[in-house]
Amino acid sequence: MNQLLDETYVVFDLETTGLDPKDGNSIIEIGAVRVKNNKIIDRFEELIDPHMKLSSEIIKITNITDEMLIGKDNEQNVVKKFITWAGNDILVAHNAKFDLSFMEMACFKYNLGRFNFNVIDTLGISRFLEPGERFHNLTVLMNRYNVEWDETKHHRADYDSEGTSLILYEMLKKLREKNVNTFAELMNKPRIVLNKKM
Repeated sequence: MNQLLDETYVVFDLETTGLDPKDGNSIIEIGAVRVKNNKIIDRFEELIDPHMKLSSEIIKITNITDEMLIGKDNEQNVVKKFITWAGNDILVAHNAKFDLSFMEMACFKYNLGRFNFNVIDTLGISRFLEPGERFHNLTVLMNRYNVEWDETKHHRADYDSEGTSLILYEMLKKLREKNVNTFAELMNKPRIVLNKKM
């Protein structure tokens, strides 16, 4: 197995109409960057028309408006495109359990099969590396790892995925200091690799 720092990763983030896909909420944006050796080598960014009005709270959080989504592709097509684009790379997300719940629901709704990816959760890595720290949200981690961060752009999928890719590599270096050097070793740590690929 390759060293963690040498792997190719797809770091992704979703914006959604609400917090729980089981309540009829859906994805309104998928943003992702493909990174290798801490360099972005490709990007994926698509808005999705949910065919419903967004709540004022979601508009405020994401700065995505109903007008921006009119005429965009539907959730089924964009999720299929993202799965194809991601290929066989390892996926990464912050608080990946949330993003996974929506991707898995989309795969179920549209009969797309299992969302068959290894997904690294940077939230899990942060808790492993800094068990004494109380907060592990994205804004806190940007400050902790001295990553330049514009809070006004937070909660747009493309910006958040790019930011997460920057802290990922700082975390991978810290994992190496703890003698976690391969993906196989990372998989043995609890709550870091989710949805383990079959």
